[in-house]
Amino acid sequence: MSFLITDSPTPLLPETLPALKLTYFNGEPSRGFVYSYLRCYVCRGSVFFSLTVFDSCPPDTARIGLALSLDEDARRFLFVSCSDRQDDRLLLYENDVPTRQLALTGLQHTRGGDEQGLYWGVQGELSAELFQDIFGCIPKTGCLMPGNVYLYDEAEAAFGSAFPVNGACGVPSCGGFGSFFAVPY
Repeated sequence: MSFLITDSPTPLLPETLPALKLTYFNGEPSRGFVYSYLRCYVCRGSVFFSLTVFDSCPPDTARIGLALSLDEDARRFLFVSCSDRQDDRLLLYENDVPTRQLALTGLQHTRGGDEQGLYWGVQGELSAELFQDIFGCIPKTGCLMPGNVYLYDEAEAAFGSAFPVNGACGVPSCGGFGSFFAVPY
């Protein structure tokens, strides 16, 4: 089943969007099953995303990542990997191997608390120009985008994801991709 994301002609507030929660875990992470989620939407061919992790004191090796592709077989995909320390990366993967580091600009890091606890997070954009350059097209209504969201620690093998991942696959891996489907607002 696909996670529906809005294709809006105007910018939206992340708080108004549905959350894709990370509910699948491969192994048991040493810090337990940390609550985290993605909110995202498409606007004029760009994907705007908000990643939130409810962990007030994450270790330096803790990360959250978003993988997205516009290729049907997802052999080529973008992977945004972020940390609370603002050590953020955008990589192009081909056949589950990183082949190129890309510029990642304009990220906003957040910290706060709500009824669910203390959190950290990041908000950003994968631009229409980036998608056009890598995939030769841009996200739009009716577009099916293979991908996944991961919460992981570079110091251990266990990780969480939004879509189930075969235990033999690592982070990230197209072998565990679900799909995001853009629908009109």
